[in-house]
Amino acid sequence: MKRYGGELIYHARDEEGVIEVVDTHGVRSLHFGTSPKQSALSLQTPDRVELAYIRAMLSALLFIDDPCRVLLIGLGGGSLARYLLERFPNCQVDAVERRASVVEIARIYFGLPKEDRLDIRIGEAAQEVENQAGREAEVYDLVLIDAYDHLGMDSSINALDFLTACSQLLRPKGVLNLNLWGSHPVSLKHSLALLRHCFPERSMRLAVPNRGNVIGFGLGSEFAALKLKQLEPRARQLEIQTGLEMAYFLRNFRVI
Repeated sequence: MKRYGGELIYHARDEEGVIEVVDTHGVRSLHFGTSPKQSALSLQTPDRVELAYIRAMLSALLFIDDPCRVLLIGLGGGSLARYLLERFPNCQVDAVERRASVVEIARIYFGLPKEDRLDIRIGEAAQEVENQAGREAEVYDLVLIDAYDHLGMDSSINALDFLTACSQLLRPKGVLNLNLWGSHPVSLKHSLALLRHCFPERSMRLAVPNRGNVIGFGLGSEFAALKLKQLEPRARQLEIQTGLEMAYFLRNFRVI
């Protein structure tokens, strides 16, 4: 059966709605009942980071040499989790995903590994993060947030209490970023205002080229005096090492 210009290889419905997996010209994509891709995997070169917005989220590595502990909000097909686990052998990845069925699809169709360094919690992200912030603080080098459904960005994520709790879990040399709804001006304006509030004078935005995504960044307190120009040598080095367009991302960061 054809779907979104490709071949539908999996279709199911859970309590949250439709889940579909589609293969198109050698790329496997995850959909939640609509055409936007929630995740994607090259079947020929699975180590390649396929989606531009995922590559843009990984520009957080410009600030962090060797992340030891990472929090992912929203697992999807597991692109971020797979990349971090493969590139950083000492990294612990904690993930919060609302839908247990999505985790199984990520493992069956997108190569998400089962290993001790990946801890996945099933639940509502806002509640999970706020509970964790009540128990501990400053434990994550990276907090990466990509929480969408078929309707768009989850409103419980685009909220002050949630972002405050995330900032409390971030180490002083840590970086938070989140995939924002760039094509929805009201939502985007609200999100950027929250970032400015939680990370005063340490917040930025990065528009993903040729996409509606905008990645919002909040830097830990020890980055207060950082000048982005200082990162140019690291951007060039990382671009060679990873194949990700780090120099482009660095040039297009905008303070908010």
